This record gives sequence, structure tokens and C-alpha cells, in this order.
Amino acid sequence: MDGGYDIVMVTYGHARTVARALEAVTAMAPAPERVVLVENAPDGASAGRASAFGDRLPLEIVEPGRNTGFAGGFNLGLARTRAPWVLSLNPDCAPEPAFAGRLLDAAGERDGAVTGRLVRGEGPALRPSGVLDAAGMIVLPSGRHLDRGAGEPDDGRYGEPARVFGGTGAATLYRRAALEDVAYPDGQVMAESLFAYREDAELAWRLQWRGWSCRYEPSARAVHGRGLRPERGRGADPVADRHSVRNRFLLRWHCADLGWHLACFPWWFLRDLAVLGACLTVERGSLGAFGELWGLRHDARERRRWVLGRATVPSRRIRRWFRRNGRVEPVDVP
Repeated sequence: MDGGYDIVMVTYGHARTVARALEAVTAMAPAPERVVLVENAPDGASAGRASAFGDRLPLEIVEPGRNTGFAGGFNLGLARTRAPWVLSLNPDCAPEPAFAGRLLDAAGERDGAVTGRLVRGEGPALRPSGVLDAAGMIVLPSGRHLDRGAGEPDDGRYGEPARVFGGTGAATLYRRAALEDVAYPDGQVMAESLFAYREDAELAWRLQWRGWSCRYEPSARAVHGRGLRPERGRGADPVADRHSVRNRFLLRWHCADLGWHLACFPWWFLRDLAVLGACLTVERGSLGAFGELWGLRHDARERRRWVLGRATVPSRRIRRWFRRNGRVEPVDVP
């Protein structure tokens, strides 16, 4: 075990579940050194529920007065932490008591992130549903990133430790030294231009470029409510759909090199055509994403130049993750 850990939790409309999440945190052993909750909602409802835990947890509540998105909220919270490890924890996620301890024990020297086994939860009590939510993040040649096992039965599958591309921001433990290593020159660890959705994949890609790996540890379990479930498809939340469209391009603009585009052609191109076609027909509310992309083109170019200019691993090592069915590796692969 390499030092202690802090927790960063970003809330927006999570008054129904935040008390259950914090109740689970009170039972964790080892306990966090600090819990920073960033309340993005103007009504402060989640912060109000969380304040009841002030005498049970080393809790700090931050209310920036505006919606900073998940990325901006995480950065605000991270700046108020000091421990060697930081657990990104969603307010609809209830870890088991041993969750953080098992992640800490599993971490290898070059693991910049360690993620556990997430199971879907139901209702404000986050009752386990018997359905998997995530067993690490995998990536496809189209540029898509997926939570491995999402929507599948929680029947023991994905029961072996593995190296994965990354971990979901819902419940992943990050090494502070790794986050500092990949932070942008403006101090952003999570890219705030993404605001919300795919920011964990963008961070995972930057970590990979710098040689930081991510370990999946199945013995570390948590229950995750997850409001937007990928297997239900799109259309449930137009704002989320627009962010998702914009960010799938920003993700590549920040992190994909020429070698990736050549090796993964035509899968990403066909996916781009499908997304554009959907925006022109059945999902026209997402067309605004392309105007937002145009406005971010200069920022994205500078971020890409910085990311690729600091890469310490060869492009082929990054590309090996982007397989048609995703890829994981045994934990003993260098």
C-alpha cells in the first residue's frame, strides 16, 4: 500500500443517492484522508444532504456557483486534496468497505490508475441488481470506448485481474503523481472543454501515452446507479447526446496521432459518417456539437500538440489497445 487516498465527488441533481454513497464511504477501511464534494447544481440539494455527514467524514463541500461540468468539478476538488492517491467517486456509487484498500494493494509501480468491478444499482438505496456496470474500459478501432461487461450478468465473468485501457470516472483510483504528470500546462487534469462525458477516456489516453497503465482488480467491488446506460441507446437526454457527439471528436483531436488514424481506418471514418448521418436525420438536436467543435479547434490543436509532444511510448503500443472486440492484457505483461 503506497500512502493514503482522498475522494473527489462531483454532484449535480444527485440528492436521491448522495447520502447512500457517503454512507458507504463512512464504512471504508482504510478511511479516506479527505472527501471533497463539488456541488454543481444551483439548488444545492445534494450539498444539503451531504452536509449531514460533516461529523462522520473529513468532508469539504465546494459550491462554485455555476455548473463546471464533471471535468471542471473534478479539477476543483482535486486541487483541494493532498494524498498520494485520489478516488474519483460518483454520487450514485456505493463502494464496498474494502474497495479502496484492495485497489491500493493491487497497484503496481507504473499503474497510474486502478479500477474495480462495478455492478448496477437500483433506486436511492443503490441495491445491487445482478447486472454488471463496468469491468474496466476497453477501446475499439472506431475510436469508441466501452465499459467492459456493461449490461451483462454479474455471474463471475471478468473475474481475473487485468491491464485495461482505463477506468470509468464513476469509481477509479488515480495516482497523484500520474495525474500531475499528464496535467495540461493550464493545470487541467480532466480536460474542461469536454465538460461532461468521455473525459475519463481522454484522461486514460493521455496516461497511456506517458506509459502509465491501468489495472482492473475484480475483488474491489462497488454498486453504481448510472443514470445514462449505454445499452439503452441515445435520445433519452438531448444535452448529453450533444456533449457525447462533440466529445467523441475532441477525444481524438486531443490524443490520436497519424499512426492511429492510418491503422484504424476505415472503422473511425465509417463511424464518423454514421454519427453525422444520425445528426442530420434522427438526432438533429446534436447538430450544435459541430459548431462547438469549430469554436474549440484551436484549443484542441494545442492540446494535441502538447500530448503527442510528450509521449514516452511508441504509437504501436497505443494502437494495440484498439481491437475490434477491445483488448485487455494479463497483469504480468510489461
